[in-house]
Amino acid sequence: MKTRLTVCRPNSLCLWGLAVAGTLTCACGPTLDEGADARIRVTPAHQVAFSRVTPGDTRTLPFVITSVGRDALDVQKIEWNGPASVSLVSEERPVPVSLENQASMPVSVQFTPTQDQPSPNGTILIYSNDPDTPVYTLDVVAQQLAAQIHVVPSAEEKLLIGQTEPGLTTTKDVVVSNVGDLPLQLTQISLNTTSDFKYALPQNQPLPVTLAANAANSLTIRVSFTPSAPARQEGSLALTSNDPTTPIYTLPIIANSNTPCLTITPSLLEFSPSVSIGTSKTQNVLLTSCSDVPLVIEDVVQTSGSNLFTHSLKGTGAPLAKGESATLAVTYAPQTEGTHQAQFVILNNDPMQPNATLSVMGSASTNQCPTANARGRLSTSSTWAKNLDLAPLDTVILDGSLSSDKESSSLEYFWSVKSAPHDSTSKIAADGDKASFFIDLAGNYELCLSVQDSAQMMSCNTDCVTIQAVPRETIHVQLVWNTPADSITGDSDGSDLDLHFLTLPTGTWGDTGSPQLNNGTDVYFQNRAPIWQASQIQEEPSLDRDDKDGEGPENVNLDKPEACRWYAIGVHYYNDYGFGPSQATVRIYVNGKMYFEKAAISMTQTGVFKHIAWMFWDGSNGRFYESDFAVTRDEDWIGLTPTVPDDVIQKAKVSSPKCFE
Repeated sequence: MKTRLTVCRPNSLCLWGLAVAGTLTCACGPTLDEGADARIRVTPAHQVAFSRVTPGDTRTLPFVITSVGRDALDVQKIEWNGPASVSLVSEERPVPVSLENQASMPVSVQFTPTQDQPSPNGTILIYSNDPDTPVYTLDVVAQQLAAQIHVVPSAEEKLLIGQTEPGLTTTKDVVVSNVGDLPLQLTQISLNTTSDFKYALPQNQPLPVTLAANAANSLTIRVSFTPSAPARQEGSLALTSNDPTTPIYTLPIIANSNTPCLTITPSLLEFSPSVSIGTSKTQNVLLTSCSDVPLVIEDVVQTSGSNLFTHSLKGTGAPLAKGESATLAVTYAPQTEGTHQAQFVILNNDPMQPNATLSVMGSASTNQCPTANARGRLSTSSTWAKNLDLAPLDTVILDGSLSSDKESSSLEYFWSVKSAPHDSTSKIAADGDKASFFIDLAGNYELCLSVQDSAQMMSCNTDCVTIQAVPRETIHVQLVWNTPADSITGDSDGSDLDLHFLTLPTGTWGDTGSPQLNNGTDVYFQNRAPIWQASQIQEEPSLDRDDKDGEGPENVNLDKPEACRWYAIGVHYYNDYGFGPSQATVRIYVNGKMYFEKAAISMTQTGVFKHIAWMFWDGSNGRFYESDFAVTRDEDWIGLTPTVPDDVIQKAKVSSPKCFE
């Protein structure tokens, strides 16, 4: 039975409990019974301490009241003195209650932070007949972060403005958010540079500006640069806020720069959550060139801190062009409990930061990290495995129930797609230790699992199921597409392109044939599985997936095609649904291997049809020849029988002479 405690507030509201018979009892009042030797013990003794809790989430921690005297302990009232984000719940006994020697009463403290009340700081008052401690106080605290400013680009990255002709203007955005748990108040913005620079806020928003916790919203500052001369200029943008660590955030500005530039990502490396003693964890830091002038990383050295951190550097054999990165791998192998720090210096040729620094922090715990254990199976199979050989359009069932932890029976499961074929948009559908995944494209996949125990310790390992998706049919034709105006993938809205697969020499585009004979010559969404009677055998092509809401894939498959036959592959923009132009990609696989790919096929609008390729099957291999036929009206292609050009026939004769004898 769960009884909610209605706390006594300063206005003397009552702490209500449910009596055994169901009668409501008010426990407020100044009179306390005092036994001769009643004694109270509270565990924990001094404070209930929450870890970080995201606004909107709820965490619950218990405290236990125990009678340790010879006389019964009469708990008359429990009062919460603090914000409404905290509430008290009695799991077993209503209040008031009398506890005999060694009897206990558990009470739960629920903390649900909000943007307005992100901190639980307050006191629980327990009134009893303990003569020495008639009012026992228990603090409630949380490790909530103070307001913390986050700026993109960061001070390490700097605000870089390229070469700008005198009199012209270049603008750059600076995005400010709050990654702390308490509201951030931005009180002042100032430019410390020449009058060639200006800044503006959206809709001329006045200061101060308050930003909610945990990056719930952000402020965009637009910096404009209108140089009066072509020379290099430097300065800074200063942001004043209530961030106690960085009350004035200084963002360097460099404009008209012709020097190397280094960006460090992340600028502060944290090993969080804690790493178990006796284990190790490695994280990567990217050292990226952010200028048209090549960047040279000369060396990385540790200048201070614990020897529990080691490092290695990869990718610095040559100067880095703009956008290229070297990788600094930092490994943390704690041997003692506590917090450890180190600092590394990156020696490079960026004149603004030739000795750029990287701070590293890590915390170690005696808590042993759990072990992730993932496995998978085909949805129609009962056999589990780590490595699966499957096919496009299969569904994989994933299981993490074999994951374990020596110290906890409660685990949280985090599934992720570590790698997938280019253009794959499929996502893992997870439900605790169970998940499923639809294989949308041919290629290789890594589907991985990490777990977290009840103390928020992440698993030391990430366990993966690897999948090799190979088409089972002899011929596998795949269509995928990208529509720039459709920024959300995987939803129910998007453009609709159609794949067409035509038999020759008599096939016509858009032909569905006779429904009774099932003899349509064009395989597409209106003619999904015709039967073609070739000269020697019967062919059974099929459209196995028609995608109508963006991205694809659409797949046409043909097993055991007859030798010395021609086919044609086309793409039609059936409906853009207001999303505008798309870029299509067609891939053709033969016996599981990709033999043809045409990418960046421009499909500008509804109604566009393009004949992508001719395919000639010589009995063991496919020969592919691109076509440039394209129209914008249905009447220009539907019902058309394409004729294989003479030059294409000559190429096929050279590669497959036996078919033309």
